[in-house]
Amino acid sequence: MAKVLIVTGSVRPNSVNGKIVELVRGAVEAQPGAEAQVADLGEINLPFYNGATPPSVDDFEAGNEAARNWSELVKAADAVVLVSPEYNHGLSGIQKNAIDWLYHEWTDKPTLFVAYGWYAGEHSLAQLQEISTVIKWKALESSVGLKFTQDIDLDGNVLDENVSQLLAESMTKLVTAASPESV
Repeated sequence: MAKVLIVTGSVRPNSVNGKIVELVRGAVEAQPGAEAQVADLGEINLPFYNGATPPSVDDFEAGNEAARNWSELVKAADAVVLVSPEYNHGLSGIQKNAIDWLYHEWTDKPTLFVAYGWYAGEHSLAQLQEISTVIKWKALESSVGLKFTQDIDLDGNVLDENVSQLLAESMTKLVTAASPESV
């Protein structure tokens, strides 16, 4: 069974992020041999990264319980989906902070990006791809960008029937990448 961790990207009340996360969860759970778990960054409540050393050093240990719990969630996952809003042409601060708290946990982890916004999340996707050059997760090329008023409405409801198919195809690739046979 492939364990897919879906990471929220917004903690704003009534954020569209929750609806997109649920779309992703449904697409993951429709995959044979896959189970979804949501990592709600609002509930995890990580402090701003403030370590004396970077997480990339071999003996790094997170100094607080929230960061240790976050580390364990990512370690236990076979794959990760980052659901990312685009704020001011970029990744949300809370999601970037969560990424920054870890390093070794990301190594070789199949990772898919689902971004959304007025520009179909293209700037968030570009930043996540740039981060991929340092964080050695296995970023799938089948990232999904959803555009307001074209693919989804401002409340996160699907407008384009192809969105479900696109998510299904991306999740198939992610679950395949997470399976032991693909290693």
